[in-house]
Amino acid sequence: MSFVTPEGARKAQLSVTEREPVAHAVLSGAENISKYNTGVCHDVVAYALYMRGARISPTQLAESAGQKWLTVFRYPDGEKWDGYAPIPAGKAIGFYRLIDKTWFHSAITTGNGNEIRSVNGFSLGSAWSVPVDMDWVFLGKRNSDGTFNYDGTKIEVYISPL
Repeated sequence: MSFVTPEGARKAQLSVTEREPVAHAVLSGAENISKYNTGVCHDVVAYALYMRGARISPTQLAESAGQKWLTVFRYPDGEKWDGYAPIPAGKAIGFYRLIDKTWFHSAITTGNGNEIRSVNGFSLGSAWSVPVDMDWVFLGKRNSDGTFNYDGTKIEVYISPL
C-alpha cells in the first residue's frame, strides 16, 4: 500500500529533471512532504529520494510501504556516521537500536551540516516542517564505541548507500 497522494503521484511521473524543483522544495522545507506522501518516516524518505533521482522504481514507490523500504535503503551496507562529518544533501539516514536490533527510524539530510527532516521520530524529526540538527540531538551523547545514547539506549546511525 502506497501513501503517495494524488499530487505526489502526478509529480512522481515527471522526468528526473522536472522533479528536481520538487525535491529541492521538499528538502529545504519550502514544501511539506505531506502534500506528496502521508506515510511514516520510511515512506516520506523514500519519496524524497525518488524525487531526487535515487534508484527507486515507480513500481517500488507505488507498492512499498513502511519497513519494506529498509531493504531498499540498505543501511547495513552504508557508512556508519561518526557523529562529526557533515553529510551531503539527500542522503537517507537510518537509526538502529542495538538492544533489539531494530531499524526504528529514517530521515533525510538537507545539506545544511547534519540537519535532517522526517516525520514521527520525536527528537529525530517529528514534523517535516521542523528540521533537526543531529549535532545538537547527539551533543555529549557519543560513546567511544561509535554508538550514541538516545532514548535510554544505545543506537547507531547509518548513511544509506542509495
